[in-house]
Amino acid sequence: MAEKTYEEALQKLQQIVRKLENREVKIDDLAQTVLEAKELVEFCREKLNKTEEEINKIIAPENSQSDDDPLLD
Repeated sequence: MAEKTYEEALQKLQQIVRKLENREVKIDDLAQTVLEAKELVEFCREKLNKTEEEINKIIAPENSQSDDDPLLD
């Protein structure tokens, strides 16, 4: 399976939630559906955390350089 995007995972998770809310999931499929939802939530959390770290790395050097740059003193 190709790597999914955050948007794809979120869309699939929303579909699962709708099915659960509308009681469209058969009892025989419930455990597997909940497991899939759990994996999607974990994927989304990891993606958000990784993105936040990347953004902080992009922003952080600008902040630290301005404090340590002797030309700005």
